[in-house]
Amino acid sequence: MPKLIGSNAPTTSAHRARSRRLLRLSLGVMGVWAILPTLVGHRIVVINTSPSVAPGLYIRSANEPTVGRIIDFRIPDFARPYVQGRTGNNGENWYILKPIAAGPGDRVDTTGEWLVINGHKLAPMPPPTDSSGRPLPVWRQSRVLGADEFFVFSDRIPNSFDSRCYGPIRRQHIETVRRALITW
Repeated sequence: MPKLIGSNAPTTSAHRARSRRLLRLSLGVMGVWAILPTLVGHRIVVINTSPSVAPGLYIRSANEPTVGRIIDFRIPDFARPYVQGRTGNNGENWYILKPIAAGPGDRVDTTGEWLVINGHKLAPMPPPTDSSGRPLPVWRQSRVLGADEFFVFSDRIPNSFDSRCYGPIRRQHIETVRRALITW
């Protein structure tokens, strides 16, 4: 006859094992919820909802910024008037998450209809206005990037708000290099 506890429910080793798994899972979820504010508050983990980089959680990396890596940086001064007009906020405490398409020594040309990096056509330049008819800023130059400059570009969406709009990002303005923790 099975042993009865409290509510007359039979206890078996399978039942005890399920209860322990459920307890461990619950404690794990509570632990994540307890530390998540610290991770997000200290920007160890950031949440990306923009379609120009895969939506998901991105963790801080110790890697140096190089072509192909994803960085986050504050909104460049050149882009703030546009951000202010679009959102009503100048974006002073906002960050942008983008992949690096060109780095020091690379030639970037945005003077024509296409973004050209080291002689390769990558994508059309953005339209003159956004979807609401507001003028988009456009960076129009053809030059070799300096020792501390990085050109960010996303080809995930055709109207990505990237260096085609505001120019190269200086190393000093890069907050961190990021890597995807989980994307959806």
